[in-house]
Amino acid sequence: MRMSKAPLGSLSSDNPRDTDTNFRNGFTYGLRFTYNMRGYYGHEFGYAYTRATVRTRVYDSAGAATPAEGRAVIHQASYNFLIYFMPKDEWWRPYITGGGEAHRYGNPRIAGWTGTPGMNYGVNYGGGIKLKIMKHVLLRLDVRDQITGKPYKLSFGPQTNPFTVFRQMEASAGVSIGW
Repeated sequence: MRMSKAPLGSLSSDNPRDTDTNFRNGFTYGLRFTYNMRGYYGHEFGYAYTRATVRTRVYDSAGAATPAEGRAVIHQASYNFLIYFMPKDEWWRPYITGGGEAHRYGNPRIAGWTGTPGMNYGVNYGGGIKLKIMKHVLLRLDVRDQITGKPYKLSFGPQTNPFTVFRQMEASAGVSIGW
């Protein structure tokens, strides 16, 4: 998962700086279950677990900022509709996909953190390919662009729209077992 470098806001409510807080990439693993219908369509349900680094500035009562960093856990559930370009029994099947998702952001372990963990909803789109290695074993490669709202409900400067989108890019590879 490639986390967006977009600013997430500030822990300071008095003099917020939009660029105080942002994500750094972490590791992700997950599972996807696909039900392929007859013909060229499929449904997919997925779960992903990400541990990303949050970098921020923590403000004391005098207004002095101290840089801080901590790990945050992100749980993601998704549904996608798949459209294949080749029929089911071909050895290679390129596809496009689109769907919806929900992200649950956990608080990072940072002393003085005042952000609010919560659930954000969004959409994703992308494409990929499934390659048949053996009769019931497939290699799967795909790329998806995920678009959600910004997490943690942090403060923004007066000229900034806090309801802007947050994007993440996911590139994945895996082995599929099918019937």
